[in-house]
Amino acid sequence: MPPRRSHEVEWTIGIVGVLAAAVGAWMYYVPTDWFLGGLVEGWFFGMFIAAGLLLTIAFGYFARMAFIDDPVWNTRVVVPTVLTLAALAGAVTFAVILII
Repeated sequence: MPPRRSHEVEWTIGIVGVLAAAVGAWMYYVPTDWFLGGLVEGWFFGMFIAAGLLLTIAFGYFARMAFIDDPVWNTRVVVPTVLTLAALAGAVTFAVILII
């Protein structure tokens, strides 16, 4: 018997991921003469990495539950899987940029 479907975890993690991306975008435009201006250089990359990982988890949960509900690789399963991979690729890209 498949588990009961609840979108609460997916939505919560997804919203937190989007908020982390918004804070990262805001931190990108913060002036360096701000009192936390010295931290600004690395924080927006860190927030983008965290947002990518959170969105990877959220889309992964959604893709898994969609596959459990309908165990065929149709559009309902493929789209969240592609979004999962795109979010993970974004997180890895920002991590590599931060390391370099």
